[in-house]
Amino acid sequence: MQDVARLAKVSVGSVSRVLNGRENVAPAIQEAVRAAVAELNFVPNVVARSMRKGSSSAIGCLISDITQHTAAQMVSAAEERLRARGFEILIANSHYDLERERAILSSLKQRRIDGFIGAISDDETPSYFNFLHTLNMPVVLWERDAQGEFNSVLTDHADGCRQAVRYLASLGHRSIALVAGHENTWVGREMVRGYQAACEAAGIALDPALVLRTSAFNKDVCRALLTGPGRPTAIIATLNDVAVVLEVVRETGLSIPADLSVISIGEHEYSGIASPALTVVTQNPRDVGREAADMMLQLIEGSAPSGIRRSKHPMRMIVRESCGAPPSLARRKKR
Repeated sequence: MQDVARLAKVSVGSVSRVLNGRENVAPAIQEAVRAAVAELNFVPNVVARSMRKGSSSAIGCLISDITQHTAAQMVSAAEERLRARGFEILIANSHYDLERERAILSSLKQRRIDGFIGAISDDETPSYFNFLHTLNMPVVLWERDAQGEFNSVLTDHADGCRQAVRYLASLGHRSIALVAGHENTWVGREMVRGYQAACEAAGIALDPALVLRTSAFNKDVCRALLTGPGRPTAIIATLNDVAVVLEVVRETGLSIPADLSVISIGEHEYSGIASPALTVVTQNPRDVGREAADMMLQLIEGSAPSGIRRSKHPMRMIVRESCGAPPSLARRKKR
């Protein structure tokens, strides 16, 4: 910082005020400091500064899998909301690795972040909740319930799967596969719960072999499912897993929806222009991200209502071209 002050011909205090975003600095001094910072490639010591301030004006954002389109949308919306209020967002991807996740959160705590939002990899283990409590900072989870231990913003995935099964049953399907989220997350549990409830309501026998998990779902598993004896006539899958289904369908020569009906839980910008256009059950992930950010800001500012808050967003079905009657029923109708 002294080198910056020397080059800009200002005091070290002036450099500090500019770097910390203080408003009581003359424009000419601000310009001189920024020019010196650029010339020297100066990077402020964020950790040291946060120790002096007691906070970093930063929010940690933990994602289990940043490649998921819905997660990316939530992060983007939360980042926009927080940045508008003067907070930086520090994004970390845990890859569903619990030990990596613990290390990330411990590191973020050392940076004196003001709180963290996002999705933890395991929201059913009390010992992990205890660890989160030891961080001693505001926590807002999205798409994780954590048994009501923390504030959370959720999407009604159980109802989303109920809608999907009801629609497929109305078309005549009796063999419906589900690729649900991870088994130790709220999303995965809720998807299975909604699927099972809807199957029972429709009089469809539950077959455990037709319930798969994204953690163990790949092209080989999908190919075995779609080419083996007693293959399903329809499949409901998370957005990322639908991509695997579509690839295997193409490779095996199957046709959608003539041979297999497909419903995606979650939507991509390209879902409506795919061929055939995908029927989806979708939420607005940006609404989830914005609400999580607002909840965090209230916790930081001390304006949040007392108690743990739990918000749930609805899902809605968009019917397009990827679903039809099951093959046997379609053939009978043609006769």
